Amino acid sequence: MNQTIPVNSPTPRVSILMTVYNAEPHVRASIESLIVQTFPDWELIAVDDGSKDASLSALREYSDARVRVFPLEKNIGRTSALRFAFEQARGEYIAVLDADDISSPDRLVRQVEYLDCHTEVALVASWAQLIDEQGKVFDELAFPSDQDELMDCLGWTNPIVHSSVMYRNKLAQEVGGYPSHIIWAQDFGFFLVLARNAKFAMIDDYLCQLRVLAGSMTRSRKNQILVATEAIQLFQLAADSLPLSAASKRLNRRSIAIAKIKLGVASLRDSSFLTGMQMILRGVFSSPSALWGNGPVRRFFGAKF
Repeated sequence: MNQTIPVNSPTPRVSILMTVYNAEPHVRASIESLIVQTFPDWELIAVDDGSKDASLSALREYSDARVRVFPLEKNIGRTSALRFAFEQARGEYIAVLDADDISSPDRLVRQVEYLDCHTEVALVASWAQLIDEQGKVFDELAFPSDQDELMDCLGWTNPIVHSSVMYRNKLAQEVGGYPSHIIWAQDFGFFLVLARNAKFAMIDDYLCQLRVLAGSMTRSRKNQILVATEAIQLFQLAADSLPLSAASKRLNRRSIAIAKIKLGVASLRDSSFLTGMQMILRGVFSSPSALWGNGPVRRFFGAKF
């Protein structure tokens, strides 16, 4: 591994995790959004997960001693690379920025100030703008900023954009960080475990830009099965471990039913017609409203998601 910061350097307040895989077209813009932060006391832990393009060369262009580059010889997958980056973090707080995304210049200072002032909060996130491959904003994500409502949302959706979070390193270490067995939704899995004994908060401002790329891991049938399977597992975890309101419990059952229907549809195409139909029927019978679309959920919270 290559480290551009000496091991005896002062401990930064914030460690920023970035996993990189074939992100050369956008990774410079992501790092530049950190270089211009108004809060300077940070380190970037950039793990190149066996990229086959020029991502590693792009990472090594930076002489800024705060940028630590860890090249992996082969691709080990998003979850393993993220867990590796998490293990390198030395800061009191950990932030995340995916290699395609952008942080606003005041993101770090505002989140550090928030955690400093709210010692009962383990994780703070923000609203996010969606940008295309050229960086043009085409949509916005504005999740609840009321703390109780935010926590209740965890029962039926993930209201937290990973690239917008900052959390306390010590508390994250205590719960084991990102779950190794979750391949697709490792961030949501981590949030659910952390939320068992901690509070989250949402800054009602757009401190993050989330880049939506044409290639998505959810498009193949194999990955559709994975995504739906993990959704069922994680929403069940939320139901079993979080103090959800009655409304959130209903929406939780609906989200599980939707995931079962999606798993059934993907199974119809990929494996067994009988297995797929059984899963679809289980989803429909457990929550008939799963076939209604998302309108009732949006109206319930009055949000744009």
